Amino acid sequence: METRIRTIIIEDEHKSLLTLQTLLERYCPEVVVIGTGNCVEAGLRVIQELAPELVFLDIAMPDGDAFDLLNRIGKVNFEIIFITAYNDFALKAFEFSALHYLLKPINYRELEDAVQRYLKIRPLNNVQPRLEILNRTLKNHFDKISLPSNDGLIIVEIQDIIRLEAAGNYSTVFLTSGESIIVTKTLNHFEEILSGLSFVRIHNTHLINLKYVKKYQRGQGGTVTMYNGTSLAVSRTRKNEFIEGLRNLSLTIGYTS
Repeated sequence: METRIRTIIIEDEHKSLLTLQTLLERYCPEVVVIGTGNCVEAGLRVIQELAPELVFLDIAMPDGDAFDLLNRIGKVNFEIIFITAYNDFALKAFEFSALHYLLKPINYRELEDAVQRYLKIRPLNNVQPRLEILNRTLKNHFDKISLPSNDGLIIVEIQDIIRLEAAGNYSTVFLTSGESIIVTKTLNHFEEILSGLSFVRIHNTHLINLKYVKKYQRGQGGTVTMYNGTSLAVSRTRKNEFIEGLRNLSLTIGYTS
């Protein structure tokens, strides 16, 4: 049976709305647009009346923003693909929450990818906790992250991540519980979105949480031992960044490399 996705578009720019509708008709025939809105009030009304499975939601609107609308809905039981011209900080928040977004002007290939990602997580119906992560990260509370795996999405506390290890186009996340999770994102992806927190890349294949460093042994690059007993090589080119990260975390007193 062919998949049909009952969809609403909420976008205040008429030209952008028509462009998105045209792209969906041409490249995503499984998406059926059942209604549109051009502001928070109209969006709220059409969502309540039509009960969509998927909503393309512009963040900035004349009478508020996407989060005003979502707060008024209460419990969200549809998936969201945000439409945004936001800055890098906001995009980082979307990555943490594993919520989909499209940057204006919308590219049809990115639109196709967003719809395909939606289809993969469609059975999970777990948008509410991911929205909560998004809200917290937008307020600069980076305490949880949503990890995409082959089976779906796993939400973990940032403080529970000891380290991450590259595995081709995948990464393995090692947790304080002893559990490891294979994630469908590269280590480069995590290095970027975890920057500014307590994580530092010490090797092409290793990204570690400095809070769990137990010991550092000098050498050409050196070796770091984590609190779970794992020993990892520090590459010569990453050594200075690693030492600087330790200093910034106030884990060293008068240490010289």
